[in-house]
Amino acid sequence: MLESKWGLRLIALALAVFFFLSANNVFGNMFNADKFSQKTTETLQDVPVEVKYNSNKLYASKVPETVDVEISGPQSQILKAENGQNIKVTLDLNSEKSGRHTTQFKVHGLNKDIDYDVKPKEATVNLEEKVTKNLKVEPDVSSNDVDADYKVSEQSVSPDTVKVTGGQDQIDKIAYLKATYKNNSKISKDTTDVAKITAFDRNLNKLDVSIQPEEVNLSAKVEPYSKKVKIKTKTTGSLANGKEIDDIELSDKEVEVFGNRKELEDVDEIKGEIDLDNISETTDKSVQLDVPDEVSKVEPNDTTAKVIVK
Repeated sequence: MLESKWGLRLIALALAVFFFLSANNVFGNMFNADKFSQKTTETLQDVPVEVKYNSNKLYASKVPETVDVEISGPQSQILKAENGQNIKVTLDLNSEKSGRHTTQFKVHGLNKDIDYDVKPKEATVNLEEKVTKNLKVEPDVSSNDVDADYKVSEQSVSPDTVKVTGGQDQIDKIAYLKATYKNNSKISKDTTDVAKITAFDRNLNKLDVSIQPEEVNLSAKVEPYSKKVKIKTKTTGSLANGKEIDDIELSDKEVEVFGNRKELEDVDEIKGEIDLDNISETTDKSVQLDVPDEVSKVEPNDTTAKVIVK
């Protein structure tokens, strides 16, 4: 046969088929087929939850957004389930009216050979009569959002009114709708950014309501950081013989100091020095302000004091 041309061709073909099957691990797959029939367990994490209810008349609150699903079955089916996109977790409240309802989760889209266990197994959901209101949004840029050399001079949102939908109880609790600046970078110039709106009660607890639109444009204008502090007077020198100070009246009782917010935290006052030498009657005197190193500027940068003599 080896001397036959057709025999050699058949041997060559057989070798080619053998090498092809080996390269593609067909033999290994055949021998390992029993591995895929073995039962195994895996956990699908953060599977989204869909709540079914009469959304035209009711509003659902206290609904978990995701759950974990533990699945067990043949390994081949588990692999398909892990890679699949058609798995859904639902809470069916279609037949329920307003009130508090505890319902078990159901999983859809799994092969019939797969068992599942949802963690947690159930959820308690509030169904309330749906209410919709138009409410004002407050801009919420805090000092922590701003570079320490600046402060917010003006802030606004656009649009400043949004549509809020929820249960009557939640809507009645709304005390604030805040559009909060969430950018990680500190504001050091006039800025406009997108901000998400959150509803709060009077104790700043978040409320479970739907807001449309969910985001608004938040604008903040800034100016150099400053704060107002009192002037604490200090006298030097002495009055003419026999004269006494009855009172000292400052034309400016406080001044505005500028600088870095953190460096000015401990600056609560500015010392103002008044020279009393040779004063024998009520007199207006200039006040020498003692400006700390932390202060870059003072407004007004000078002031006067009326020294009342008796």
